[in-house]
Amino acid sequence: MKTARLTTVTLEKSADVARLRDVAMTLTNVLQFGAFERTRTVTAVVELGRNAIEHGQKGRATFSLIEVNGKSALGLLVTDQGRGIPKGNLAPDGPPASSTGMGLGLRGVQRIAARFDVDTGHEGTRIDAAFLPSAALRASPQLIDQATGALDELSAKDPTAALSEQNRELAESIADRDLLMQELHHRTGNNLALIVALIRMSKSQAEQDETQQVLTELEVRVGSLAKAHELMQRGADAGQVDLAEMLDEVAKTSERAFSGGGLSASIEVSCDELQLDSKFAIDIGLIVGELITNAFKHAFVGRDQGLIRVEVTGDPMQGIALLVSDNGVGLPPDAERPERSNSLGWRMIRTLTFQHDATLTVDGTNGMSLQIKFPPQS
Repeated sequence: MKTARLTTVTLEKSADVARLRDVAMTLTNVLQFGAFERTRTVTAVVELGRNAIEHGQKGRATFSLIEVNGKSALGLLVTDQGRGIPKGNLAPDGPPASSTGMGLGLRGVQRIAARFDVDTGHEGTRIDAAFLPSAALRASPQLIDQATGALDELSAKDPTAALSEQNRELAESIADRDLLMQELHHRTGNNLALIVALIRMSKSQAEQDETQQVLTELEVRVGSLAKAHELMQRGADAGQVDLAEMLDEVAKTSERAFSGGGLSASIEVSCDELQLDSKFAIDIGLIVGELITNAFKHAFVGRDQGLIRVEVTGDPMQGIALLVSDNGVGLPPDAERPERSNSLGWRMIRTLTFQHDATLTVDGTNGMSLQIKFPPQS
């Protein structure tokens, strides 16, 4: 028979020891431990549980049905998050591990157990123990069913304890998930920063103007995503982004990316205090990045200076207006309308505008002015 996990008891407070004792009594009864064996085994289980609470800060005891020397046995895995067990406590004459326990100490538990393995260090302790009854019960699926049924009956007698255990298991699962998500976001942020650095490095080594231009545009796009990701993780609400701070960074990234050559253009950002849904904020940041890129590429032909303005007004409930303008050459009357351009940047602008049911207006009579009005966000 393979190891059959039966139940887990969280060890945080003294009341958990009572639950641990009840589970141990129930399972030793199913495995037909004799009275003396049951007392010794339950005492050993309680000793390990108390140690985990007192010295391990927080622990967990997992019971299972296992096989030892061809016999069914009670398996117990106790883990905690403490600083480890001092070597003196593992010595044959070491002190009891629990000041409020039965005085067994770890060596006492080891003498009772049929198997007793300790793995301890600064990250915590893991004790894997097994207890054998004198009765030679054969391992079988029926025995597992009996143990499961007995535990169900125990939970029915004390539904509050069972519900409390389930709630704590759920809370631990949520905490574990949140920890994994934090690690995922951390790695994503590092990867985005690395990509931006690689783009800049490649741009500095590129010899063709066209290649440098493509890499510059890519730097602005990825830089916008990287800043949005950073703001999401830094904010109190991971689903919200400070739009003003994000647009300031988009402007700085664009100025840095397009610096050099004979053009000196500055970017002014004016944005109401807005906390937006992360996707909405990222989309606005991408649009602004593309419009700034277009201004650097086309607005200041034949000039050595220029000014680009980014203005955002309104709020999510009433609607938001985005205005990106420049004091450049504007749009000649016979020129092709830029909003119908098939370039990647304009396709992105049109797609993101359409996704938010926004309206786009372009005026090229006095410099270039592009306004996007986003409807109220539901």
